[in-house]
Order: sequence, then C-alpha cells, then structure tokens
Amino acid sequence: MRIIIIVLLMFIFVALQISLSPMISIKDVAPNFILLFVFYIAFSFGAVYGLWFGFFSGFLCDLFNAQQFGLNMGFFLIIGFVIGLMRSKFYRDNLVVEIIIFSVVLLFYELFYSLVLWQFTAGIYFLNIIRYTIPRVLYTTLIGFFVFSLFRRIHILKPGH
Repeated sequence: MRIIIIVLLMFIFVALQISLSPMISIKDVAPNFILLFVFYIAFSFGAVYGLWFGFFSGFLCDLFNAQQFGLNMGFFLIIGFVIGLMRSKFYRDNLVVEIIIFSVVLLFYELFYSLVLWQFTAGIYFLNIIRYTIPRVLYTTLIGFFVFSLFRRIHILKPGH
C-alpha cells in the first residue's frame, strides 16, 4: 500500500513541477517540487527508495525538457541515493534539522545544475547564483517546510509504518 501511495505522490509532484511551478514563479524563480519529494522519500525510507524514486522522478521531469534530457534523472538519482545512505547519521524526528539538511542539498543541487548548464562562464555563473540559485533555495525551502509538515501527518509516509 505504501509503495502505491508513494508512486501516486511522485506523479503528483512531477505534475506540480511541470504545471504549477511555472505559474507560481516569482521573477523566473520557481520552486523545485521534485527535489522536495525525492529528498523526503530518501530521508525517510533510505537509499533504495531514494535511488529509484529519484531516477523515475527525474526521468518523468526530463521527458518534458528534451534539451537537457538525463540531467535531472542523474542528479535526482544521485541525490536520492546519497541522502538515503546518510539518513542514519541525522536525527530525523526534528523538522528543523530536516529543513536545514534539505536547504544544503538544494543549494548544492542548484550550484551543480547551474555549473553544468552554464559550463562555468564565470561572470554568468556568479550572477545566476545571486539572481536564481539563492532565491530558488529560499523559495523551495519555505514551501518544503509546509510540505514536510504535511508529510509528517500522513501516517503511511512515516518510516516504520
């Protein structure tokens, strides 16, 4: 039952990323719903869940962005796997700890994603960090606070149930 709900949530978060995210963007800064989902699943259920749901979430996202096909799939797969491996090193029952770790992961994702996209043209890269990366991290972290709080209330999404 849990796996069915997580698969449904994956499709919902991909749909949110593709449809809602551009609509609620503020000056071209849109939240990253898929990374929210992948992080929560990996942080709650481990590396195997993180790897597979990162892979399939990234694949579904990349289907709608043919220019960088495989980029999100690879990044989300790696993030899901690494966070899943590291989850035992963190205290998972504290929402603040979870948000801080998520913010750091999101910052690294955005920095590497920008690096690959802009191929490190120094001036453009650093301007994009200020213009897009930092606001996107703040915006997604704010939404993440509410999403993680909601997920904690859903009984089937709690580890061990």
